[in-house]
Amino acid sequence: MFHYVLYSIKKRKIANLVTAGISVMLVLLLNLYFGSIRSYQDQLTDLAENVPIYCQVSNLSGTLVNGLFTPKRIVDALEQSDQVKDLSYMMVMMAGEGDFKEAEYSKYLNLYVVGANNARAVGEVTNDMISMEPERVDDFFASDRMECIVNEKVLTKRGWEIGDRIVLKCYYYDASSEFHKMEIHPMGGVVEVEIVGTMEDVMGKTNAIDTDVVIPARTAQYIFEQSGHPFFADTVFFYVKDPLRLGEFKEAMQEIGLLETSSEAMESYPGCALIVRDANFIASATDLRHAIELMQSFFPVVCILVLMIGYVVSYLSGNSRRDEFALLRLQGVGKYKASWLFLAEQMLLVLLGNLLGDLVIALTAPAFTTMAVVNGVILLAYLIGAAMAYGRMSRGSVVYLLSTQH
Repeated sequence: MFHYVLYSIKKRKIANLVTAGISVMLVLLLNLYFGSIRSYQDQLTDLAENVPIYCQVSNLSGTLVNGLFTPKRIVDALEQSDQVKDLSYMMVMMAGEGDFKEAEYSKYLNLYVVGANNARAVGEVTNDMISMEPERVDDFFASDRMECIVNEKVLTKRGWEIGDRIVLKCYYYDASSEFHKMEIHPMGGVVEVEIVGTMEDVMGKTNAIDTDVVIPARTAQYIFEQSGHPFFADTVFFYVKDPLRLGEFKEAMQEIGLLETSSEAMESYPGCALIVRDANFIASATDLRHAIELMQSFFPVVCILVLMIGYVVSYLSGNSRRDEFALLRLQGVGKYKASWLFLAEQMLLVLLGNLLGDLVIALTAPAFTTMAVVNGVILLAYLIGAAMAYGRMSRGSVVYLLSTQH
């Protein structure tokens, strides 16, 4: 009898160790499974940050992205859109110094004046090419003050200095002109702007346009408004704010009035279409999404597998302890209560195994959200499997349970 008791205790310890060990193994395997899904999702998020989608307003045929006439309503809509990031736009005017006669414009009209909302909009100019503190550069482009930045060569050639106020007579390009036959027309009157900084001469260094004077975009809009002419942008480009919502972005652009380019369209100047360079992003994102969907498709299989493990382990454990179960029944304990006691003991062992597995994960690659999901899946699926096993055992009579023991 004594040997039988020792044997029973030894079997219970082995069964308990097996249950806890299997729980640890399940925690590690499921963390690997869910960790792989999370890794793909992180790669998708990183892709949106590291592979930005560049967009540029063009004419309908898609052959022209500079020298356009993009109406102010489109520029304003892009500025207000929550789908757009890092919007850059500029427009170009011709100007001459002083208040000269209209008939003499060909003699005096020798300055390219650019209105821009940031340094990037002026070709490939960067903030460090401008002789101002970085925060002052951003403040300058965001303002509507009558101020300007002048090309260093132009400043030296004309004998200007920072702080000087210069008088400019501006001319605008005619948006109604036929393609390749643009004309310039006077804005009417003159404007006086203060030189607040200089800019490196970028011709020959970058692909930037020939720029002599730069004024804030809002200042250029004010000049157009005062002269009674509609403002237009020469060049507009930006990035998609959230590439993972590319479909919503394209719908928003259509609502703004930007169309898809068409190779059959006639050459024109109006900026009414949008070129979206999203091919690389879509290809990479599609591959990652397919990988995520494939991994997620195995989730039901994973749950069924854990359930089956819970059932088999609990069934084998309960089968080796039928005499204990029968003894409880003989003492008057109901079959459901007896089953609950065995199930509670089994789940405590599973919980202990989960905690040990969580400790291993926490020491190696902690991901607490994933750990919580893994524990929930194991406890729920294992509980169902164990409940099925002990429920099956409880249906046997006491005589049958005793008769099956050696």
